[in-house]
Amino acid sequence: MEAVKKKINPYIIAIVVLLPAFLSLAASSATNVCQPNIAGYFGATQYEANTVVTCYIIAGGVMLPVTTYLSNLFGQKQYLIYCIILFTLGCLFCILAKDLHMLILARLVQGIGSGSILPICQAVLLNAFPPEQRGVAMGLFGIAAMFSPLAGPYMGGYLTDYMSWQWVFIINIPLCILSIILIKFILPDTKPIPKEERKSFDIVGFVAICLAMGCLQIVLDKGEQFNWFDTTWICWLTGISVCSFVFFYVWELESGNPVIDIRVFKDRNFLYGTMVSSFINMIIYSTLLLVPMFVQSLIGYSPSMAGFAMFPRAIACFIGLIVFGELSKFIEPRVLSSSGFLIMAGCLLWMSQLNPTASLSAVVIPNVILCIGVAAAFVPITAMAFLTLPADKRVDAASLHALFKNIVTAFSTAMASTFVTRVSQIHQNYLVDHLSWHNPMFQIHLTNLQHKFMRYYAPVYAAKKANGALYREMLHQCKLCAFYDVFLLIAFLAVMIIPLIYMLKTSRMLEAKKAKEIPDNLLHHPMH
Repeated sequence: MEAVKKKINPYIIAIVVLLPAFLSLAASSATNVCQPNIAGYFGATQYEANTVVTCYIIAGGVMLPVTTYLSNLFGQKQYLIYCIILFTLGCLFCILAKDLHMLILARLVQGIGSGSILPICQAVLLNAFPPEQRGVAMGLFGIAAMFSPLAGPYMGGYLTDYMSWQWVFIINIPLCILSIILIKFILPDTKPIPKEERKSFDIVGFVAICLAMGCLQIVLDKGEQFNWFDTTWICWLTGISVCSFVFFYVWELESGNPVIDIRVFKDRNFLYGTMVSSFINMIIYSTLLLVPMFVQSLIGYSPSMAGFAMFPRAIACFIGLIVFGELSKFIEPRVLSSSGFLIMAGCLLWMSQLNPTASLSAVVIPNVILCIGVAAAFVPITAMAFLTLPADKRVDAASLHALFKNIVTAFSTAMASTFVTRVSQIHQNYLVDHLSWHNPMFQIHLTNLQHKFMRYYAPVYAAKKANGALYREMLHQCKLCAFYDVFLLIAFLAVMIIPLIYMLKTSRMLEAKKAKEIPDNLLHHPMH
């Protein structure tokens, strides 16, 4: 793709492209907190309102593989403008929606517009900054990729509480218009690839990945509601999704004109870097789901209070990405990244010590330090993942990178929620044995509670209420144990992923290899 050369400060380009990236990512997590309001507004159930979130993720995910083709067709800059326009129209349709079905269709439009924004912005940043400043570029990219999903729930909760849920979409429209104007006049122009040089569109591959992503998201979204594989249609959708992913992989390898070049995974840095980066996403989104669940169900926080407790980690991530973007110039990237994973593992162990009497600071502090570890790991890993790729493969690679993380994130968040539900049931099987007349401690607590309830109720009702109170306490303990287990499991995986980081090549290793090859080449020169 030939670009018209303009001498523009790369930091100005970063500001211009990070605004739409921030809006597209925040649009997903901001609606999480207003789902009950949407359900009440349209008279829908919570499960039906959840489709408002999942359809956005599906639509964005299926657009990732075609980002390269459409970017070549329209030109990178023009295609980015088209995506933002479509995203803006989706926001407008969400505001005007008269029922839940119209809102879901509007969210599909919004998701289609947002799908390609992030990989294009990442490719623009990688091309705008020189190789020695790739760490800075990825630190700035991380501000959108990491900060916006963390800040989204707080912003969405604030707008919903003090305005209405429609303001979650209204606020995007003027910012999108501003973004289009800035891109139009500041971003360097790019020309589309001529028709004779452009590959034909791979419709078979595109249909396969759409089918795979759609079925996967439905399974993950509805699996817990319908008891997973005890339901026939869940099994069928799972089989269709797996077969579609396998077919897509084989077809793209054999196709002469693949919808997305998955051969970039042959690059070791990109493969391992994408795996490690996906695991960082897994930690972020799993804790983003688990911590609010913990404080609301066990400590008794309101939704707005839970969002407030999570907001400081977004600030910490924002500052950390800027700081570590600069520090990555001086610290060996693999050491910096592994240090970040150790910090994350330590904070997850810290979270496993939380209890129902924990104060606000006891919840906020480990989350803040966790996001400092996320920033320390994210910046060097993302830079190393794209380090050894040629420039013409970066859009393809950025799309695959985002697609892989999208799949891992959807899978991990669904599994985290299911883990808490199922493991709490396992603990319940063991702890229920303690609620027995053969246990003297149970008899003492039951008698004490019964006497307290007898102040207000007859002895028969007091006995029933005492039994119920102890049973509810046992259920709380079971859920508490399940949260401990999931935090410990993620901490263990965070440590286990560290050896994979040291399989990545760094820029210094590449420079040393080139320096070593020069004398060897000279020795075989005809003059010698």
